[in-house]
Amino acid sequence: MKAAAYRRHASEHSLQKQVLACLSLSKHAFAFAVPNAGKRSPATAVRMKAEGLVPGIADLCVMLPGGRVGWLELKTAKGTQSLAQTQFEDICEVLRHPYAVARSLDEAIRVLRAWGALK
Repeated sequence: MKAAAYRRHASEHSLQKQVLACLSLSKHAFAFAVPNAGKRSPATAVRMKAEGLVPGIADLCVMLPGGRVGWLELKTAKGTQSLAQTQFEDICEVLRHPYAVARSLDEAIRVLRAWGALK
């Protein structure tokens, strides 16, 4: 499959790996994943909620220059945000944290450049 076609049909997982690979080369930001997704046993889910797991948190937390933090939600081309994700986006807006949804590597790079994470 050609690179352009691969980017169009990439899963959220592969998109997240690509974004993290780009960010790993940056001297202007540090990013980490927030592992909210995934199947887990009911007991593990209860334990994780007690430890602060909150539904809807963006996929990546990006530490930015100047003490800022940005939140990047990654979706497939046709992916949509859940209610919990839009509620988290609203919290970010109220607290003036940068928040974006990216559906491709190119879109994520544009966002990260605008935030100052990539030069």
